[in-house]
Amino acid sequence: MKRCTSVLLLLVACVVAAAGVVLFGSLIFYGPSGVEQTVEMASLVASMPGQMISDVTKPDEITLDIEETPGILSISNYPMIELGSSRYTKDEKLSRQALDLLNGRSFKRWDGWDAYERRRGSVNGGYYTTLKLYSSDGKLMRTVNYNPEYAKAGGGDGVYIQDGGVTYILEGDQQQVIDFLDRCVMDAYDQTCLPDLQAARDSGSARTWLFEDEMPWNAESGSTGSSKE
Repeated sequence: MKRCTSVLLLLVACVVAAAGVVLFGSLIFYGPSGVEQTVEMASLVASMPGQMISDVTKPDEITLDIEETPGILSISNYPMIELGSSRYTKDEKLSRQALDLLNGRSFKRWDGWDAYERRRGSVNGGYYTTLKLYSSDGKLMRTVNYNPEYAKAGGGDGVYIQDGGVTYILEGDQQQVIDFLDRCVMDAYDQTCLPDLQAARDSGSARTWLFEDEMPWNAESGSTGSSKE
């Protein structure tokens, strides 16, 4: 661990030095206007090693400790639910099930995520689900993901959470969590995607899963307060 941290500190120094060279070059060749654009780029690049150092110091295993029962759940899925969209429910039974399935469970650090993403490259398609747990007032409590393709890369059965740039795979039997996620996806799909979006909206109180604009807050914008991924 100490060796990795030393290497990353050296990387930070190199990035800072490189940023200085780029800034000086931009000033010489492009004047102040070029420097302004380069400063924005350099700030972004310079933040990356800091995040890497932070990730190195993260533990090898974490345990979910959800302090209160979620008041709202959201589910998104590719390709079942329209791209970039989520569906929401205030169903208390589902909230309790989610808490029972996840609270107190251990997640082990998985270093295969970057290698998996590199191998996958720019390939489209696949299947992945994201479940978000919110407090009753709309604050994001926890995000849990599922990608069955991770199993092929040594990532368990594919249930994971992320903390910064670190991926943690759920320890032990994942099947009940997967079944719960799949059931949420299918119920949300049946209620809000079939036979068409307008017909689903017109069904009103017959649905337990809601569209984002039917919620009293905009969950995806982050305007509801602090969040925990």
